[in-house]
Amino acid sequence: MQSRRPVHAEPPQRHDDAARSPPRWLRLASWGGSLAAFALAAWLLQRYVTGLSWHEVVAAWAQLPARHIAASVIAAAISLTMLALFDVLAARTVVGDRVSAQLAAFAGAVTQGISNTLGFHAITGAALRYRIYAAVGLGAGDIARIVALAGLGVGLGFTVVIAGALCWQPQITQGWGRWPGMALVLLLLALLGWLARPRTLALGRLTLPLPGAGTAAAQMLIGGVEMLAAISALYVLLPAGAAPPFVDFLPIYVGAVLAGIVSHAPGGLGVFETIMLASFPPEARADLLAAMLCYRLTYNLLPFALASAALAGFEWRLRRSARRHC
Repeated sequence: MQSRRPVHAEPPQRHDDAARSPPRWLRLASWGGSLAAFALAAWLLQRYVTGLSWHEVVAAWAQLPARHIAASVIAAAISLTMLALFDVLAARTVVGDRVSAQLAAFAGAVTQGISNTLGFHAITGAALRYRIYAAVGLGAGDIARIVALAGLGVGLGFTVVIAGALCWQPQITQGWGRWPGMALVLLLLALLGWLARPRTLALGRLTLPLPGAGTAAAQMLIGGVEMLAAISALYVLLPAGAAPPFVDFLPIYVGAVLAGIVSHAPGGLGVFETIMLASFPPEARADLLAAMLCYRLTYNLLPFALASAALAGFEWRLRRSARRHC
């Protein structure tokens, strides 16, 4: 059963964060690698777009069907909704009914809507969630657990989609993809079996209660839907003549997203576009660039604006409530 201890009393876990932080040289090496990756992507991107005429890109933008743009907006909304559900499941696992599902969904949607554009998910995501959850009395330890479990859900979503793509169309990897695909499926099934009993993971002095098998299965399903929706938000905008089959486009998108996350570029900007442009023939790059610019609008900038407005409203209500109690 969940302990009913006071939600504010977790000071030891807050002071342990510095002790668990990686060595300075490792952080510097990480940042150096990220800057190198971003510089390489920027150089390659400049080479890809040098031969493009911006008149061609503008013309390609003007030819994007309105129904495709609307479909991209809907797909982005589905993706953001699924990401919000990760916080709902994580909060329920960590703190039970001490946080309402509505607040957890709000925290997840705002965090993802802003982090997907700003990048640095580990920093921005943790900071935004701390601001929202701390307002209702959660301590740093519980918030860190929610962040970790929500991240686990995203990772499971990536794994489910990749496993499905490899099993469905193994020629993606020159015909041998079904074997790693089946291996991933077996690993996911083994994970569900392992989680059939209550499990707790120790991370230094922080203990992380892992979700049960049912919750983990829900995370896999939600993660699969989220990834497919995110991919669809761009796929529906691609030029019809150059767009590969959806299942062939899937690993390109996943690879571009992962490269953007590793680079720490805001929203993967530049890195994501470089990999996409490299994956399409030169004659389709003007149409592809127009599609990616529209995708940045529907998947990044629109959710960012809405999430920022929602966060501003949340802050205003907090300040008004604080003034009333003064």
